[in-house]
Amino acid sequence: METAAEWRPEFVFDTGGELVSHLVTAGVPPLASVESTTTGIHALNELSVGFPVLQWAEIPLKQDVEHRHHVAAGVLGAIAWLTGMSVEGKRFLVVGYGKVGEGVADRARKLGALVTVAEPHPLRALNAHLAGHTVVPTPQAAAHAADYVVTATGRTGVLDADVLNRLPDGAIVANAGHSPAEIDFGHLNASLVGEAQPGIVEYRPAGKSLYVLAGGSPVNLAAGRTYGDDLWDLFSAVTVLSCDWLLTEGWRTAKPGVQPLPLEIQSYVASVAAAPAPSAAFHTTIKPTTTDSHVLQELVGPQLGNSTSHTVAHSTLAPGAVVEEHFHLRTEETYVVLAGSVTVSLDGVPRTLHTGDVVAIPPGVHHGVTAGEDGARFVAVSVPPWEPTDHHVAPGRRTG
Repeated sequence: METAAEWRPEFVFDTGGELVSHLVTAGVPPLASVESTTTGIHALNELSVGFPVLQWAEIPLKQDVEHRHHVAAGVLGAIAWLTGMSVEGKRFLVVGYGKVGEGVADRARKLGALVTVAEPHPLRALNAHLAGHTVVPTPQAAAHAADYVVTATGRTGVLDADVLNRLPDGAIVANAGHSPAEIDFGHLNASLVGEAQPGIVEYRPAGKSLYVLAGGSPVNLAAGRTYGDDLWDLFSAVTVLSCDWLLTEGWRTAKPGVQPLPLEIQSYVASVAAAPAPSAAFHTTIKPTTTDSHVLQELVGPQLGNSTSHTVAHSTLAPGAVVEEHFHLRTEETYVVLAGSVTVSLDGVPRTLHTGDVVAIPPGVHHGVTAGEDGARFVAVSVPPWEPTDHHVAPGRRTG
């Protein structure tokens, strides 16, 4: 921090507000900054900030998408990975029903947990109640009956000594908020036992074993194995656009103080994320196989790189042209006549097909083709894909 103050940075991208708070206190505030956490917003709101701070901790894109969905998925996944235990039927205490707490509580309930939410704010408590959770105003009121506790407030000491001493023997504690400070480690460290297994530390306050995951850091990030790395794509985009705001002087037209990421930036990121993934498209030309009477053009298949599930080939036959009788052991073929007519022999039984007719040829059936007097064009679809090693000529047999 002291080194940063000596550098006197003009622009800061902060996570937690610690650096910007220090620079303001040291009398060397930046020209503008970006803050990405609720904890940082709390810290900056306590200061007199005379420069623009762009925050994206409490914007709809983060609250309704990341906090409500992504963090919850990561938290529950990390708990399961670290402990090897399910949450079905377990008593789950979620401390705080902001968007993170809401996501964690709702996801745990969907997984079969019995969820209690500790939330003093009346409107948030009402939301938790309407979502079907048991609601108490403080964690003290439900700590005695919690198998799992997850903090999600972004505030210091919400699991204080009183709460920790009330937890039952064997309770598991995890944090989904900004920092380990949500848990009173000053109290816990006096009863440290040691690492129970990687990522899980045992304490014995009040003579009962408690197990804290990932050192009290956000468990979805610090468990050693994260979940859904692709979910960060949204906020990689927000990070880049926030830095663009700093470096291209977008901050010059902003008012002093903490303010949200502009709605147009959020909308742009959301629209890109919600756009359907483009379908794979291939346009490949391969030289056709040509004889005097038969032109064979493969359109789809593994050798073209546009399918691994099937082959599509187009045949053009001169009048009276013959495709030698053959068979496949693995591949089923379907012929679709596009123009003209053909006689298809199926195990020696001829069948005449005209424009629009279709015939399916199961594996093992000997088949050959003779074009009609006007010639023919047809498509052959092979599933699984046609392979040269599965093309077997029937000795001594021709179609005609």
